[in-house]
Amino acid sequence: MRFNVAVTLVLAVLLSSTGALAGSKRSTYILVHGAFHGGWAWQPFAEELRDDKATVYTPTLTGLGERAHLARPEVSLETHVQDIVSLILFEDLHDVVLVGHSYAGMVITAVAAAVPGRIRQLVYFDAAIPEPGQSFFATVGFPDAFPSGMWMLPSFAAQDFGVTQAEDVAFVAPRLRPQPLASFQEPISFSWSALSKIPKAYIHCKGAWFQRDIFLAFRAKAQARGWKLEDLDASHDAMLTDTQKAYKAFRKVAD
Repeated sequence: MRFNVAVTLVLAVLLSSTGALAGSKRSTYILVHGAFHGGWAWQPFAEELRDDKATVYTPTLTGLGERAHLARPEVSLETHVQDIVSLILFEDLHDVVLVGHSYAGMVITAVAAAVPGRIRQLVYFDAAIPEPGQSFFATVGFPDAFPSGMWMLPSFAAQDFGVTQAEDVAFVAPRLRPQPLASFQEPISFSWSALSKIPKAYIHCKGAWFQRDIFLAFRAKAQARGWKLEDLDASHDAMLTDTQKAYKAFRKVAD
């Protein structure tokens, strides 16, 4: 009898431990950078998530950041979508909170359409909200008129993204790279109805930068659709320039 009781107690402890481990499963986040940037743009923010015991990926899209040497005329929006879809599939990720900054609003929307069952939430961090069939140029209202043979778009200055502190400029400026033009020109293929079951949130950065008014319209769109919404008194690159403030805003809307 004592033996049976001992065995029962051991089994109870083991089962309890297994349950605790299952209950403490880490949340998974993929942070996708915007145009001209790289995975480096999310590093300070990613450390905040890792301090909270999350699993975090900060991939760099083809042709940018440390992958700038892979830039080719054919690098398109679909290339960048496949970058993230491949990460999800090869790492066998599920229940992902997918975060997109700026241009990456296009990317995360198309990724969610490709693998909707893997996505827990979409968070648009001062990001474009496209409509089906739109290119990034169309989404932000920019004319698509460039000389024949041009396939790279020169980067804007760090200050154009609202990066003004000398220390931040010194970090950001040398890391910005030209953007493959086709990524801005290719229309996105998806339907909002197919994404209806995925919760969505929008973080709007109120600080000055050269496209603030355009992105204010995306905030209005998110609000009209009933998405979770948080306003952030910081620049467009807030995940770098105001990391703590950006993280607090993110925690308010992230599931």
